[in-house]
Amino acid sequence: MEPSFMPAEVGCSVYLPGYLDGCQPPLAASPLIDATSWTADGLFWPAFLLQVGMARSAPDAFGVDLADLDAYLDNFERPDQWPVFVVPVGDGTMHLVVCNLPGDVGIDWVLDAPAQEAVRADLGAEYAASGFPWDLLPREPAHLLMALPAFGDHETPDNVRSTVMQALRAVGATAGIENLADDLLKHRACMLL
Repeated sequence: MEPSFMPAEVGCSVYLPGYLDGCQPPLAASPLIDATSWTADGLFWPAFLLQVGMARSAPDAFGVDLADLDAYLDNFERPDQWPVFVVPVGDGTMHLVVCNLPGDVGIDWVLDAPAQEAVRADLGAEYAASGFPWDLLPREPAHLLMALPAFGDHETPDNVRSTVMQALRAVGATAGIENLADDLLKHRACMLL
């Protein structure tokens, strides 16, 4: 069977109030797409953890062919379709946006009001510089791995490494799981919006 490099389903358009307002030049149509269903694809997790989590050990941990993975990564880099993933955090929602605006690519973490309040309650008014507090880390494996790069507190609690390793096993990692968990925990830096 020929491998498929397109996600199983390209989601519908996503609206995040105010998110695209500052784009210059203004965008004719919203490129934001719901990419939540992508997690069912066999190449998703190694691609996501490599692209978003900056973990170079991800391909080995999932035993994927690098040529197949390279072709799949193109889905994360299309200027006309910016993948959006929804992660529950606290009593709110975080939207992880893979921004592909030419000249301004990156990962944006957009918090709704309840998620902002949860972070402020823990970190105070200056939360944007430090990322999420560890006690808000989701427990469901897929949500945990999607949210992990947004946890910027430099003091990693002792149990987080084993929790990340369990999440990696749950989504299909089979080799080098300790190295992959270390990679993911080492590369946590974000600015919450």
